[in-house]
Amino acid sequence: MSKFELHVHTSECDLVAAETGANIVRMYKNAGYDGLVITDHYFSLFFEWFKDELNVVDHKKIIDRWLKGYYSAKNEAEKIGFTVLLGAEVRFDGTINDYLVYGLDVDDFYKLPLLNRLKNVDELISILPPKAVVVQAHPFRNEMTVKDPSNIFGIEVYNGCTDEFRNKLAKIYAEHYGKRMTSGSDFHNKNALAKGGIISDKDIRNSSDLVSVLRTGNYKLIV
Repeated sequence: MSKFELHVHTSECDLVAAETGANIVRMYKNAGYDGLVITDHYFSLFFEWFKDELNVVDHKKIIDRWLKGYYSAKNEAEKIGFTVLLGAEVRFDGTINDYLVYGLDVDDFYKLPLLNRLKNVDELISILPPKAVVVQAHPFRNEMTVKDPSNIFGIEVYNGCTDEFRNKLAKIYAEHYGKRMTSGSDFHNKNALAKGGIISDKDIRNSSDLVSVLRTGNYKLIV
């Protein structure tokens, strides 16, 4: 059985986040979780926040920098018997919607182009390997745009940093389109600790396990 968090941001990659990846792992371990997915923002603000470090055109160096939060979490997790997986929250330049990507490994991010510079979610899906899934995050926040989600895998219907009414709208939206539903704390600070995620009868040890659980629907939402 696995209790797993699906939406986490680290201070290494997000100026709005308050905790390092290592601290987050210890906090979720103490809260009774078995693992989590680091979904640091993959958007233009990342390049603005860390422009002094990212004044490069080398793709590898950009991904190296973006992975700092993930490695901080993963290295701590290995010490205390916890599982950390890599995901991303992608926003395309000039747009406002956010999309969570699950199922990719470190090597995939080095092989793919810079995801924020793609045109839209259709283009994102077209370049991802079949093992990956795309979930729209908190679709009813202010200024988010509602679109037919038939081409994406799922909808985040519970977000720990979104009010109850908007989460209910997201659930209705997902049900209407027959989309898989996910839950995530959207952790940026201690106030969001353990407010979301999934519980599955299946052990989740790697990205393939996670995607398999999501595809089969063998889980319950933590709300």
